[in-house]
Amino acid sequence: MEDRRARLAAAQRLVAPLMVQSERARHALGCAPIDTCLQGGLIRGAMHEVAAADHAATPAAMGFLLALAAIAAGSRPLVWVLPRHGDFGQPYGPGMKAFGLDPGAFVFLRCASTQEQLWALEEVLRAGAVGAVIGTRPAGMDLTASRRLHLAAETGSTPLFLLRAHQDHEVSAAVTRWRIQPQRAATDSLGFLGAPRFAVALERVRAGKPGTWVVEWDHAALCLRLPAGLQHRVPAQDPTLSAA
Repeated sequence: MEDRRARLAAAQRLVAPLMVQSERARHALGCAPIDTCLQGGLIRGAMHEVAAADHAATPAAMGFLLALAAIAAGSRPLVWVLPRHGDFGQPYGPGMKAFGLDPGAFVFLRCASTQEQLWALEEVLRAGAVGAVIGTRPAGMDLTASRRLHLAAETGSTPLFLLRAHQDHEVSAAVTRWRIQPQRAATDSLGFLGAPRFAVALERVRAGKPGTWVVEWDHAALCLRLPAGLQHRVPAQDPTLSAA
């Protein structure tokens, strides 16, 4: 019996560092109900996708994606892989600062084709030298290409955040998939808009639990939070956040 206890204690000492490493490999979003559904937070070395509820909600989806990237990257540099043309223009410095991101910490890679986008995403992820990688999910990207990107994120222990078109229903290897609808921000006593708000549906999460919430971005703390006075879940009458 004593020998068994000694072996068990030795095994626990060996496993403990691995458990600590696993905990550090997640990024808590700061919003307890969402972090609970994520089993503690976003997995670092993984691919995550953010989609808009409809075409008009695409800028809000990009804002939420930037919030996730800001949390995951911290003070480390980021890489943004861009297609040659975009429906909503190019990255805007002041808008990036609103999400706690320094435009000077970005490396922007503009690609002429889908093949160039996929190659650039995979190579940067495998290098593991940046805090996060941002991109647009190329139209028609199949499951094989999706798996390659996820494996590259795992290899480099680098999170990948892809903006997914709202009408894209292709199967994906992403660990999480979010669908976003903008919400009216609160105003202060002078009528100025406060923190941006999002209606968020976590449609897919590996080894976790889906859910829906209304959240706002806390610029000072660089985290998501539940707005004071609002229910934790998105109102049932909002039809735009039904799961795909």
